[in-house]
Amino acid sequence: MRALKPLNLRLIRLFIEDHARTDNKSVRIRYGLLAGWASVSATLLLFVVKMYLGLKAHSVSVVANAFHLLSHLANSVVLILSFHISARPATSRNPFGHGRMEHVAPLIMSIFLFVSGIQLAEASLHRTLDPHEVHYWPALIWILFATVLIKQYLSQFVLDLGNRVNSHAILANAHHQRIEAVMSLGVIGGLVAGHYFHLSQVDGALGIMVSLWLLYLGFRHGREALVPLLGQAPSRDMIGRIRKTARSVNGVVGVHEIIVHDYGSNHHISMHLEVPERLGPAEMHETAERCEALLRKEYGGAVVCHTDPLLEKTPEIQAVEDRFREQVTAMPEIVSYHDFRVVAHSERRIIIIADLNAAEIISEEEFERLAAELEQRVIRSIPDVAYCSFYVTPKYAY
Repeated sequence: MRALKPLNLRLIRLFIEDHARTDNKSVRIRYGLLAGWASVSATLLLFVVKMYLGLKAHSVSVVANAFHLLSHLANSVVLILSFHISARPATSRNPFGHGRMEHVAPLIMSIFLFVSGIQLAEASLHRTLDPHEVHYWPALIWILFATVLIKQYLSQFVLDLGNRVNSHAILANAHHQRIEAVMSLGVIGGLVAGHYFHLSQVDGALGIMVSLWLLYLGFRHGREALVPLLGQAPSRDMIGRIRKTARSVNGVVGVHEIIVHDYGSNHHISMHLEVPERLGPAEMHETAERCEALLRKEYGGAVVCHTDPLLEKTPEIQAVEDRFREQVTAMPEIVSYHDFRVVAHSERRIIIIADLNAAEIISEEEFERLAAELEQRVIRSIPDVAYCSFYVTPKYAY
């Protein structure tokens, strides 16, 4: 399929202006619309062809295959509508825009798959229990095989579009197309086996297998659609790129507590920047502004950067932190810490403050116990500590 990529690129250039600007919202939407209309056009044609062949051959497996195409047609229509709606600007009732419609599309797709699967399972079961001879002719197989080639190319084209803009809705549509091509091969094999070995029940059994696959796809895509709607964790790659962009700003020493809200075509991001205290309030504010501007340009949406001043450490404070680090290292549940501070309570009593990052396997119910255990370790190992104030970073912050 790599040989088809130049052809795909030519088609993309033909239909999408500024196709290389995949971080642009309007370009991203045009990718989605192209994927949707290409799928609708090809799928509608193939549905008519397969439905005609299935009815003429009295084959429930071919009809089931055609209905699977009908679910693809519905999926593609939903894809087009979702990108049309996500292109609408923000309003007073929807201040974050309509980008999350891109995540709603796969959920609606899963409903179509469930309905199609249940209806086809019933028809296929009747055909298995009461088999009928399929009206077979040689051209039937070759026409079905031609539809496989068309579907396979369509899946590759839509997959290329989805990968370019990293859209789950487009990629889900592409995977449907590829699965359809594999199913068609199975139907062809079943028709050949049924005709030459006189096994009429194979046609109904294949229909049941297709319907079960539709039910599985409906469950899987419904589950995948709910995750971003409930609040999906950003990828490690995205967090790494955000951190790298922020640290590229002059004056930023470190970045932590990155929070990302995904709204489809844009992201709302907040984070803490570690900036030397000697820069002063005005320069620290300018540093945050430069960081926000860079990230807004890359991800769209809103970006908020909070600055944490880094104090210059005296040898005495450094010695306290070294002993504190020993206690953190002794607890594998804690992977790192930041914002370490020592506050003088009196001449001989100090307060230690720090934010902690827990391991992924640690549940949030354990955070309070974790902070209390570390505090006891610190008080026992470091002299003159009055108490500690530890905050464990929640799982949605990185």
